[in-house]
Amino acid sequence: MTSFTHTRRLADYLEMAHMGPSELNRAIEHRVPRKLAYMNDDGKIENARELLQSEGLAATNLIPTEVYATVVEGSEPARCMRNAMTTYRMPTQVMTVPYGETGTYASVVQEGAEVPISTETLSVGTLTAVKYGERPLVTREMVADAKFDVIANEVRKAGYKIENALNREALSVILESSGTAHDCAAAGTGAAAVAGIATSVGGLIGLGFTPTDIVLYPTCYGAVLGNIGTLNATSADGALNGQMPNLFGCKTHICGIADNSSSYTWGYGTNDYIGAVVFDRNACGAIGIREDISVEQYSDPIRDLVGMKVTARFDAISLVANATYRLQY
Repeated sequence: MTSFTHTRRLADYLEMAHMGPSELNRAIEHRVPRKLAYMNDDGKIENARELLQSEGLAATNLIPTEVYATVVEGSEPARCMRNAMTTYRMPTQVMTVPYGETGTYASVVQEGAEVPISTETLSVGTLTAVKYGERPLVTREMVADAKFDVIANEVRKAGYKIENALNREALSVILESSGTAHDCAAAGTGAAAVAGIATSVGGLIGLGFTPTDIVLYPTCYGAVLGNIGTLNATSADGALNGQMPNLFGCKTHICGIADNSSSYTWGYGTNDYIGAVVFDRNACGAIGIREDISVEQYSDPIRDLVGMKVTARFDAISLVANATYRLQY
């Protein structure tokens, strides 16, 4: 279970901002850990308790710091595709990604002869960053009514929504352009899913790629998890603790987004739905991040929460179609 430390701390700080001096001192004593520290604008580490006691909450940047930390904390449970695919930092809004052939062979060179120059023709994919944004549902009434836990949760959810938008964009382009598939023939058993993933891994190798990652729809994940003991006892023990082990040498990920592919439906339990994809992260596609998740700056740490904006700029593209293998229900 995820522990939302920053979400809880943000709620505490928002409440403390409305306290009088004596009440604030008691709250600092009971709610702020003794070893909690922050880095100030000059890069110096300062103890949170000492900072609050000497300067007060309004004079510090603790609330903006925790707002950002809470947004990032909210994004963590949704992180999937940026962990599964190759991710680039984009120096400009538009960035090109060159890629070449797969599965080719070097030439025989006679002793003393010149090594021939490669005649490979590179293809290019283009990443064009688009802005995504979310405005947390924080009203003036929520602030006035001291609904600080609700406010902190709304801030956290903004980070989750941004990360899910990245997941949807990346998975959809990979799904739409995927080159081949294994059909489980509408067999919904976990054994069929495990066997289908094994077939997909082997099929990808046969196409000249190195399978690195598997992304599963949640119910497909459940089907595999329930049948994973057929692989070995160690895998079964991990499954009981909710830990999906690597499958057939590939890292596993879970993604429950509603895709926007026009050719396929991401899901499991309905004939022809796609329950998983196996791919080579070095060839299937790429994610480009121009600006990662950020919170628009504001001067008033309390009233301006009402107008805060959480944004990010990114894009995702498919590169080599056959580097992705679909598992079809």
